[in-house]
Amino acid sequence: MTKVNMPEDAEIIVQKLYSDIGIHRNPRKGTLKASDDILENYGFSSKVLVDEVFPDEFSLEDTQNSIEKNTKSLIDYGKPVISIGGDHSVSFPVIKALKEENPDLKLIWLDSHLDLKEKVGNHVSHDVVVRELLDTGCFEDDEIIFLGISRTDKDEETFIDDHNLKIYGYDELEGFLEDFKGDDCLYLSIDIDVLQEKLAPGTGYPDGEMTLEQVKDIIRRTKPDFADLVEVAPPLDKNHETVENAREILAVVEEVIGEN
Repeated sequence: MTKVNMPEDAEIIVQKLYSDIGIHRNPRKGTLKASDDILENYGFSSKVLVDEVFPDEFSLEDTQNSIEKNTKSLIDYGKPVISIGGDHSVSFPVIKALKEENPDLKLIWLDSHLDLKEKVGNHVSHDVVVRELLDTGCFEDDEIIFLGISRTDKDEETFIDDHNLKIYGYDELEGFLEDFKGDDCLYLSIDIDVLQEKLAPGTGYPDGEMTLEQVKDIIRRTKPDFADLVEVAPPLDKNHETVENAREILAVVEEVIGEN
């Protein structure tokens, strides 16, 4: 890894986001320190500043506020930001901060799930993130594309009926690539559970159906300006396939973002 100590010297800023507090409906936890495992002995080809945000173990809201504040401070340096979680709830404050700075920002949600579920209380948990981005007016329907979806829940289907959303299932990649025209400013959120279970068993909901090569192709074809990689759970990853495949995905993200 080519590390630098000053943001001004970095080509890319990597934000390590420690969190599993956004997971509340599933006992299969393990995402808290995933960024450490993914980046251990990982070699970046770019000059990278590695930053980190530690969670408030008692408050999801305070954790997200800290992530949002940190992201805003990193944006000021004008460098691409790659965030590594943590559960998918960490994406909410990152995307929110970037959208405020870049009003034209579009979002591709590469995930086996829509994450459009209803909130429990005021918690913006990992499975409600996109719904919260829409309900709060941060994004409009036509600014989000869902890709890789293999499972939806009833409350999500009800929500979809009232919205005009672009949703591509795991078996509709070619259709997505034909339709995708590119965007001036794009955020790609990658949930490792979009991969087939044999490729990513170490995650909370191993429901994915996509191959590693398909995910890499999506990254190269969409050319995101910002990205995150979430939901890797090393304690559930007995043979380290998930962490290794996360590293391969990260390498392509770095390559593409570094070229932008």
